[in-house]
Amino acid sequence: MIILAKLIALAITILGLAVFTSPQFSQKLFNFFKEGRNLYIAGVVRVLIGLLLLVIASQSVVPVAAVALGVLFLVSGIVVFAADIEKMRTFITAYSEMPSLVIRLLGLVAATFGILIFSIF
Repeated sequence: MIILAKLIALAITILGLAVFTSPQFSQKLFNFFKEGRNLYIAGVVRVLIGLLLLVIASQSVVPVAAVALGVLFLVSGIVVFAADIEKMRTFITAYSEMPSLVIRLLGLVAATFGILIFSIF
């Protein structure tokens, strides 16, 4: 399970760095999640990551941080299902129209979360 957490952390880091290096990549992601019900894919992935982090939190170096990150991912995944999908699309559209510097910084934040998860397991 620890290996799975580290692989997820690595994927989050790589995805964040991809957004950081190429804001056009983030536009492709935004467009993907605005189509149909693809937004629910992000919700399912977030819930699964949150549950995984909560289940293996006791095996981490800093269990409190693992629980906090697990709850953060779990709640953000549940919000996707609880919120109105049109409001979520509006939210995604607003983010996609931000300047590339802001999008790069958001990618850096995502990469930092990945590194944090990797370092606590």
